[in-house]
Amino acid sequence: MTSRPTGTTTRAAVIAKWASKLAIFAGAIALSTCNVEMKPQTEQAAAERVAEGADASLFAVRPDRRWRLPNKLREISGLAATRDGRLFGHGDENGVVYQLDIESGRITKNFALGRPVAQGDFEGIAILPNGDFYLVTSTGLLYRFREGEDGEHVSFETFDTQLAQVCEIEGLAATRDSLILACKTNYQRGMRNAVALYSWRPGAAAATPFLRADALAEMAGERVHPSGIEIDQRSGRLILVAARERLLAELNPDGTVAVARRLDESHQQAEGVTVTPDGALVIADEAAGSRALLTRYPRAH
Repeated sequence: MTSRPTGTTTRAAVIAKWASKLAIFAGAIALSTCNVEMKPQTEQAAAERVAEGADASLFAVRPDRRWRLPNKLREISGLAATRDGRLFGHGDENGVVYQLDIESGRITKNFALGRPVAQGDFEGIAILPNGDFYLVTSTGLLYRFREGEDGEHVSFETFDTQLAQVCEIEGLAATRDSLILACKTNYQRGMRNAVALYSWRPGAAAATPFLRADALAEMAGERVHPSGIEIDQRSGRLILVAARERLLAELNPDGTVAVARRLDESHQQAEGVTVTPDGALVIADEAAGSRALLTRYPRAH
């Protein structure tokens, strides 16, 4: 005959059961508290690493000029300067290039690619020393053309860099004889946290790896998504802006990070960057619910 548990035994079992649950709950609270305390420390450490060495930047911390751009450039996506100091930008969806007055931010002329005007997700502009202009799409398709007169529709050629399956492109810069393309989002699993750049030379069948800067994400404490790049011809540094992280970085030719710093809150969405012949840094911001901006930082070193 099986004996039934007494009331005392039952109460003891219940108490033990709830004591065990309370211990687990208390442990979870302690772990949660630990995590909450650790996160700000991690963010603070990353912020200190990003700010570290800001004095070594080629450019001043504070801008000396800022302009609101016309509504035609609400979605400005790229910026480039010619050797004689003229500034050019473009929008996001239409192949129209605008020349901007560097002293006022006003449009002085515009010209278009083709008739009808070429359409695409344009994400960068660069100008080679020989005068060839290039636009790049997010899939790595390059458009080559020459500068047009105001209101002109110019002819163009296209070149496939074969990067459509590698990454999403956002940023284009020119060296003396080639182009540098920046990957905003890498599709390959082993590259997802890397800042990857590719090089393309006129006549090449495809772009080739140029630079990988893993240290930038480590320094920032988060994955970095480039939105614009430029090469400073005086120092050889590669200048990179990342809109999502509100980051400005200067990379040495070997990929090491010379300087990284946060942009202030006036930069709502930095999408274009260039360096003018006098050494100043110019950043273009999309409207992002306000007005598109052009901001100039004077040379510091």
